[in-house]
Amino acid sequence: MENFNILENNAIQLPNGVFAGVESYSCYAGGELEGIRLCEKNILLTHAGELIPAYAETHRRKSKYSVEFYKNGMIKAVALNDQQEIQTPIGEFPAELVTFYETGELKRFFPLDGKFSGMWTEEEEKSLAIPFSFELPFASFKAIISGTGFYQDGSIRSITLFPGERIHITTAYGAIPVRNGFSLYETGELKSLEPAEPAMIQTPVGMLAAFDPNAVGINADQNSLVFDISGRVTALTIVYNRLAVQTGDGRMVTFSPHETVNPLDGETFITEGLRLAFDYDAGTVTIIDGRSETFFRVSDCAFTVLAYSGTVRTCNPTDCAACSNICGNPTK
Repeated sequence: MENFNILENNAIQLPNGVFAGVESYSCYAGGELEGIRLCEKNILLTHAGELIPAYAETHRRKSKYSVEFYKNGMIKAVALNDQQEIQTPIGEFPAELVTFYETGELKRFFPLDGKFSGMWTEEEEKSLAIPFSFELPFASFKAIISGTGFYQDGSIRSITLFPGERIHITTAYGAIPVRNGFSLYETGELKSLEPAEPAMIQTPVGMLAAFDPNAVGINADQNSLVFDISGRVTALTIVYNRLAVQTGDGRMVTFSPHETVNPLDGETFITEGLRLAFDYDAGTVTIIDGRSETFFRVSDCAFTVLAYSGTVRTCNPTDCAACSNICGNPTK
């Protein structure tokens, strides 16, 4: 149902305010306002402070709404005209893009929001960034971040690292180099992280090298190495191990990573890892190979961890010029 009124002089009225200089707008299928693009300065009062939505064109920024809305009319996201200081539950930070929960609380902020292209590279974007320092129970670090997410109560949900950044996080399995980022439980414990290199993890089925070369760092809410609230690993991905399982009835079953076509180009091949999930209360392990899921009771089986060397590399040598060094090997 339509939840806005079009006024004179390119203005739009919503239940919570009026926007001036509306250049264009879009609606949901039901008629509710979805987003607007502005050509005049507006000031919004939000949980993140006073925000000035984008109203001037720039080749560097992504093409998106100046302000995006939920169907109930509450603000969903604001692309800022310039990087500005915003108020967050952990202090003031510069931001170019902020998102909100449907009830108004800050959901996520992004210090930069550039669009990588032939006109603007990742390196140029990084030159605008500044590192931030964080002190957490499991990590103390200074790094350039892509964004930070929050739960509705204001506690940190995740911190996403800028491509190429690395930090170290302390776990019950030792210090683990991390890329992409990590997530937390609402109570502050480590929930997941993305290993920057194979991390040796002792699991109920043996010692495994946790690493996912195909992990995408869009945001760090979900990562391949997952922990329960007490710090035990509950899920991981492996590409350098295969697993032989002898079941209680004497059967031998082997699970291996496998090669598949790279969905990004449809031509090269990548190694798709095995995904293992552990349920400590039930005493089980679930093995997911990308094609099926197989469930075992750990106490009923014998597990043997073997090395795996696929027929393709975990990255393409032609990508080295733009490599973020996810494999840990020296680059030219």
